[in-house]
Amino acid sequence: MSILGVNNASIGAYQHTGRGQKSAANGAGFTERAAQAQEVSDAEKLENFKKGIWNEINSMPWGANTSIQITDGAFKKMMEDSEFKNKMMKVIREDAIGSNKMCGGTLINIDENGYKGYSYMADHAKEAGSAFAAHSKDKDAFYVKKAEKKREYMKLLEEKRLKQKLAEEDLKAALERKRLMENAVERKQESGRISQIVSAGANAAYEANFLMADSGAV
Repeated sequence: MSILGVNNASIGAYQHTGRGQKSAANGAGFTERAAQAQEVSDAEKLENFKKGIWNEINSMPWGANTSIQITDGAFKKMMEDSEFKNKMMKVIREDAIGSNKMCGGTLINIDENGYKGYSYMADHAKEAGSAFAAHSKDKDAFYVKKAEKKREYMKLLEEKRLKQKLAEEDLKAALERKRLMENAVERKQESGRISQIVSAGANAAYEANFLMADSGAV
């Protein structure tokens, strides 16, 4: 009886221990799955946040080749820190507006430490093209989303250059007309002065002759 009781008790203890180990294993698995699910959820949140930021950037009025690189660290900080996000988006928006003012290209880098950017003027197209090509090699660079607008931008840039050239030619023509007009006025004034001198000389000679005749000298 006692041996049987001991054996039953041992079996019961073993079964209890086995259930406890299984429960612990299940608990660990649940915790791990929950952690993985949380990681997936955070990753999805970050991806959705990034898409929202890129869509906002894409809607800005860019007027030149633009390459923007934003690190994941910066995206996370922007997602968690609204002040940092607003500050970064403000400076990007300012660059977008500035890119329409005869800008040859804009390069932007943003990490968790903040913003770094550089813009080229339109008369430095060669340097801007080289810098843009080097900067935009990153597969996450914003240039991928702007590439289809490059031809449109080049056309716009050429139109601006043509307008500027025509404006310069018009200015030169206007200055030349002004110069010719001033010369004509000056010649007219000079001719008037000469006529006055000649008239004054003729009057003086006439008066002299008149006085001589009146005095009987002639």
